[in-house]
This record gives sequence, structure tokens and C-alpha cells, in this order.
Amino acid sequence: MTSAALDLLWLLGFDLSAKHGKQIHVSCSQCQALAVQGVAVHERGCPNNKRECRGCNELVSRYQDYCQDCS
Repeated sequence: MTSAALDLLWLLGFDLSAKHGKQIHVSCSQCQALAVQGVAVHERGCPNNKRECRGCNELVSRYQDYCQDCS
């Protein structure tokens, strides 16, 4: 995996993720994040969980449908 993959994890809220050798360890400061079949996931209700805005695909909190520009 490249540093681009690590950057994406940080954008998605996995703020403690780090590269160790050839592997990237998924970690979050707010929950016990893990990878399920290669897909990083947060625990349910984690405040760091992000998703794409339904209007412009900018990353927003999991509890928002739209970013400030689209709402």
C-alpha cells in the first residue's frame, strides 16, 4: 500500500492509522477500528466516521447528509 492509501484512511477518520513495514495498521482515536476483509470500518456510533456529501461528494460526518455548501 502507498502513502495515498494512508492519506485516505486519515481523511475517513482513521486518525491513528500508521504504516509498519509493508502493512498499514488501521486505528481510530475514538473507537476500536478494524479491517473486515480488507475494508476499514469504525465501530457503530464513532464520531470520527465519515461519508460523502450527497450533493458534492465532500467528506462530512456520518450524521450529515449534506455539507455546508450544499445544504
